[in-house]
Amino acid sequence: MNAYFLVCLEYYLYGHNLHRALKRHPWLEAHLQPIFAHHTFISFSLYVIGFVWFVGTLRKGYYRFQMGQFAWTHMALGLVVMQSQYMIENIFEGIFWFLLPIALVIVNDIFAYVFGFFFGRHRLIELSPKKTWEGYIGGGLTTMAFGFLLTALLSDWNFMVCPPPNLHTTVFSNVKCDVNPVFVPRAYQLPQLLTTMISSIFGRYVTSVTIRPVQFHSLVISAFASLIAPFGGFFASGVKRAFNIKDFGNSIPGHGGVTDRFDCQFIMAAFSHTYYSSFIKISTVTVGSVFSSFLAMNPERQVELYHSIQEYLQTTGSIAADSADTVVAAAASVAS
Repeated sequence: MNAYFLVCLEYYLYGHNLHRALKRHPWLEAHLQPIFAHHTFISFSLYVIGFVWFVGTLRKGYYRFQMGQFAWTHMALGLVVMQSQYMIENIFEGIFWFLLPIALVIVNDIFAYVFGFFFGRHRLIELSPKKTWEGYIGGGLTTMAFGFLLTALLSDWNFMVCPPPNLHTTVFSNVKCDVNPVFVPRAYQLPQLLTTMISSIFGRYVTSVTIRPVQFHSLVISAFASLIAPFGGFFASGVKRAFNIKDFGNSIPGHGGVTDRFDCQFIMAAFSHTYYSSFIKISTVTVGSVFSSFLAMNPERQVELYHSIQEYLQTTGSIAADSADTVVAAAASVAS
């Protein structure tokens, strides 16, 4: 039963990813269009089948155990599988949006430990007795500084900031794209008071600084990684204490399982994806998205759109009047 719900969710999530990938292969997408058009309904129907199946298997004397398994399964799917999907979504927008959040959480974890080890005096939360306010604050400030600098270093690398054109893209690939404006350096005028202070302290008169807008966004993401993401780890500690287990697994000797190492990533991937989609992402029209809309039309509308595009391109001189004559008959046959 647990495996069935996992398969349902994987079908729903990977269906979206596959559809996005096939937009670069229009003719293959055309053959699978009926499935993609009803993908959400098919996924929901599969879940409903599983739900009815679960209710039908309830047995007297096992209600508490079965309900516990049902709740545990859905929590695991939401906190692990869904977060993995957000990471994949971030990769499709550019490796930068995948690497930065993960790096920030790792750096925060390291420096929170360092500051807590040397300066920790006040306990932060009862769930984790070794976590201190000193480590929490010190790790947060260090993470924000690290995020600001790391963003500046990665922003000049197209491999990082450009959406990968295909699944075969590597660090050695010659990736090109229209870079998001947040990665383009901009000059910012400094307030007169700050200019005066810099002049008096360093002896230099500075009226403006050049910074990439994405560096300001990185401060917000760093703040979340420092202030909120650690509570994902605290939540994981609460779950382990509730079930009286030390670790989620034992695949990493001395550190537990993979989930134990990525517990603070539970909500970081979701936040970075949501923040990017809300404040940074630029809506663009691609050939793949236009072709998907074209496939959803009936044949008459497809031919009408074809003639409209042909007329426009001939008017602007982009194509010769006789260059499209060879496909007019094919378009007419589609309509018939």
